Amino acid sequence: MEEEKKSLLDAKKSRNLKPTEHRISEILRKRGVQSYIDTELESINLSGKTGSSISSFNLTYERNVEAIKKAMLMDGIWMLVTNITETIESEEYRLKPEELISAYRDKNRIEEAFRDVKSFIKFQPTFVYTDDHVRAHYTICILSYLMDMTVTNKLRQKPIEGIGSMEKVYRTLRRCEVGKLSVKGTDCSGLKLMPLTDEQKSVLKLFDCDYLVRRNFLKSIGVKGL
Repeated sequence: MEEEKKSLLDAKKSRNLKPTEHRISEILRKRGVQSYIDTELESINLSGKTGSSISSFNLTYERNVEAIKKAMLMDGIWMLVTNITETIESEEYRLKPEELISAYRDKNRIEEAFRDVKSFIKFQPTFVYTDDHVRAHYTICILSYLMDMTVTNKLRQKPIEGIGSMEKVYRTLRRCEVGKLSVKGTDCSGLKLMPLTDEQKSVLKLFDCDYLVRRNFLKSIGVKGL
């Protein structure tokens, strides 16, 4: 605040009120003390080197003692409020304080996992109400997250050059294509797997899925081999 005050008193050009208030507010916000310091700007006129008039401000500030005292009452206290009490819940559903804290911390991990899953499987807003629908939605999310973690752990155990994330694995496999070949003017047609890149082969081998591109398997699903 002293530096900002000195800057305003030594201003070389006129200052506007709103931008000045915003800059001071940002300084306090970044330091997390905007609620504990009250500021006031008083308009003043300064003389420039050529005798011109420069509009600026005198900054005064003081600590908000009442706000600081109120904040000190909660200093170092982290509180969880729960409706799981001895008078409401039966004994089998009661949780000890350490169990409540652990459950709360796990909640954040679960929310982060669901955010990751939503970005991966691109779920649209889904409104489910019946028990079967809720279980199906939950199952898809959990299996998707399990697949994400499996891919990530596999890459950590045996890294593939040029592929450092599960997103790159999915993009690499997405480019595996089966083309339909046909002879013009006839009924002759068939499916053929396009040649695989070295990256695609490495990914399939890492997950023990290279059998998917072997001739016998491709033939069993009506696709010609490489």
